[in-house]
Amino acid sequence: MIGWRFPALPAVVVDAASTAWGVTVVADETAPDPRDGQAFSALLAHARFEQVVRALAKRTNLVLPAATALVVGAGPIAETIAASLSAGGTRMIRVVDSPVARLRAHLAGTRTSSASAALPAADLLIATGEGHAPVDPAARPGVAIDASLDGTGLIPASGDTVRPFVQRLAPHSWLVAPPEWFTAADGTPGRIADLLVALSILRAHTDDADGALAELVLS
Repeated sequence: MIGWRFPALPAVVVDAASTAWGVTVVADETAPDPRDGQAFSALLAHARFEQVVRALAKRTNLVLPAATALVVGAGPIAETIAASLSAGGTRMIRVVDSPVARLRAHLAGTRTSSASAALPAADLLIATGEGHAPVDPAARPGVAIDASLDGTGLIPASGDTVRPFVQRLAPHSWLVAPPEWFTAADGTPGRIADLLVALSILRAHTDDADGALAELVLS
């Protein structure tokens, strides 16, 4: 049995991993956090970026390369989402309190703002829950989505459902439901579930499971 300080995998994934590889993966608040591994953290951030972008593209009419986006947070998910959207042509504003994180973003040519200041106007708000207080999506215009692991990126809000997975909170404010962490768009287990299972199998066979995961992906 392999325990992680991480949300529990869907039962169908746990059963499949146990049957195929003899590894039972469980959630355990006292166990190591897989995000402490640099390889897993980087792969998790990229997988979450893909989930969020696909959800936005499928659930809204927002054209990301033509949009201005606020990415709130100071961790790997925020950094990956900001860098990837910027590379795709989205006008990016990093919202983070850490002066070092703001400096890195500034040196990379990205506009920055403090999370403790009033948020600049933008078409899109992506809150990651990494090092910031929850943001109120109803208090500002634009489209908002919570990319955090545990739903702490945004203050809970609800409004009129205008299309599947999209609610209108105010005349010019919309909330997009975030994609599930472990499930792909078609309902099958997604990349994050695969990564956690792979890391668990490697941990059962090596002292450096994170490094082995990096080598596995590179190969």
